[in-house]
Amino acid sequence: MKYSCFSNSILRMSCYLKKLCCTTFGVLLFMCLASAQTVDLETLGRGKAFQLGGGISSNGVFYNANLESAREPFTYFLQGNLNLSFYQFSMPISYSYSNQGEQLNYNLPFNLNRLSLHPKYKWIQAHVGSVAMSFSPYTLNGHQFTGGGVELTPKGPWKVSAMGGRFLRATEFDGDPLTIPAFQRMGYGVKVGYEQDRYSAGIIVFYAKDDINSIGTVPEEQELTAKENMVLSLEGTYKIGENLQLHTVYATSGVTQDLRAVSLDEWKGNMAGLLLKERASTEYFDAIRAGLDYRFETSVLGLAYERIAPGYQTFGAYFFNNDFENITLNSTTNLFDKKVNLGFSVGYQRDDLKNQKERAMNRMVGSINAAYNASERLAISGSYSNFTTFTNSRVDQFEIINDDNLLDDAAEVINYRQLSQNANMNINYVLAQKQEVQHNINLNYALADVSNEENGVVRVGNASTFHNGNISYTLGLPNRNMNLTTAFNGTLNTIGTENTTTWGPTVNVNKQFLENTLNTNLGASYNTSNSATALTQVTNLRANLNYVFKEKHNFHLNIIQLFRSISNNNQNELTITFGHSYSF
Repeated sequence: MKYSCFSNSILRMSCYLKKLCCTTFGVLLFMCLASAQTVDLETLGRGKAFQLGGGISSNGVFYNANLESAREPFTYFLQGNLNLSFYQFSMPISYSYSNQGEQLNYNLPFNLNRLSLHPKYKWIQAHVGSVAMSFSPYTLNGHQFTGGGVELTPKGPWKVSAMGGRFLRATEFDGDPLTIPAFQRMGYGVKVGYEQDRYSAGIIVFYAKDDINSIGTVPEEQELTAKENMVLSLEGTYKIGENLQLHTVYATSGVTQDLRAVSLDEWKGNMAGLLLKERASTEYFDAIRAGLDYRFETSVLGLAYERIAPGYQTFGAYFFNNDFENITLNSTTNLFDKKVNLGFSVGYQRDDLKNQKERAMNRMVGSINAAYNASERLAISGSYSNFTTFTNSRVDQFEIINDDNLLDDAAEVINYRQLSQNANMNINYVLAQKQEVQHNINLNYALADVSNEENGVVRVGNASTFHNGNISYTLGLPNRNMNLTTAFNGTLNTIGTENTTTWGPTVNVNKQFLENTLNTNLGASYNTSNSATALTQVTNLRANLNYVFKEKHNFHLNIIQLFRSISNNNQNELTITFGHSYSF
């Protein structure tokens, strides 16, 4: 009886907080829009009262090929960013429109075309229309929604952000396999932060729910159910010493996978469950990230820990990595009067945190980067990374005992390790840098190596290596506003027991005319690729024109003609991109 009363109290508190979240958002948005219509009397008569700035652009892409392609023959894009200001009040407006959506013959639960307004007055910033906001990586993180949001950053310790809108529009299933059916999903969020010189603290609440009545019946094979999500996150930083700082983030998420599931009286959730109605299909997840940063002179040393539970998700983000634990140590430093910059990172990562997978993986991660500015003419940089992944199979011993196929040892592989190495070296040397002529040479080499080791042995065919080399020479004629670049590229790719070589030259000429208002670029490249199964030859011709008219208009034209021959099968593609942009 006592527990039932407690449960009812929790549900009442949950409803209250949800209403409070929506009410807070409405009040803050009203305050923002109301304040944005007022004018600071102290600024009247100072400077220009009204200003209009920004830019608009229109682009078109024409495509033609001698082979069938799913690519449309013509696509256009209209984009713009306008900024209207009246004293301390500003109204940025952005839009993006294309005919890509019209070319689709199936339905999607989101819009490809966007229009958004971002009114701002002093420390009040609003977002209205088709917009995106970010509170943190574990709550609301860049997901597009149609609605409104506000950010309040006054002088003082308090910072507040709030948002509300539609994340997914109701989309009926029309029988087309490409159609993505969806319930209408509305979401709301509030972030409150308190900042001082020595410490800071913040709390984030994000809530999203599908409208179960927004669409009709959906076939069971679509596996679509109405869902609900509540995320509660706490974050903070603390300055332990003058150069030592601690930062932490803890987030909990509750997801109801099917709103049709029966309600439960017993609460088994985490912190987010205090604000979410418990159902039989409700699942709970958590994530934590903590780190220490120590700064001394020109160096930084950091230690970080991150753990994300299996299945963690938030409806405020499009994609989320989960089921891993990661520990990293990293550092950067400058040496020899900042001529040498060094950085390294080493870490350990594992998955299968709840021992639910057949194969558990863990890996060691290490990387080092170095840059050396030897002189004004010579610069050298390099990097190396080594990723080692371990996989341990948990095999049922009775499956091995009862295995009657002595030639099938796939299930008996106990230890599996993947070794991955990447290295890069770049050398840039200025041979001459004079008023009349400039000479520059650049060398670059890259290596990528991956091998699979089983029980300590790398078998034949279980390794691949990729070598790429490039050398380029640039002749600059400043007095003629002209640059000539020649380059030679070569790659050697070994996959298993097969080798593929690709090599070819490139030449590029850049010239400016009409007092540098017309920039032209002509280029040509050829490469041939030879493998055990095919011989491929590719010729690429490029032309670029860019003209600036009265410093505000920019016209551009880009033409690419591609000829490809694969084992005497000839293909050609023509792509023309043209457009105009105007800034004011």
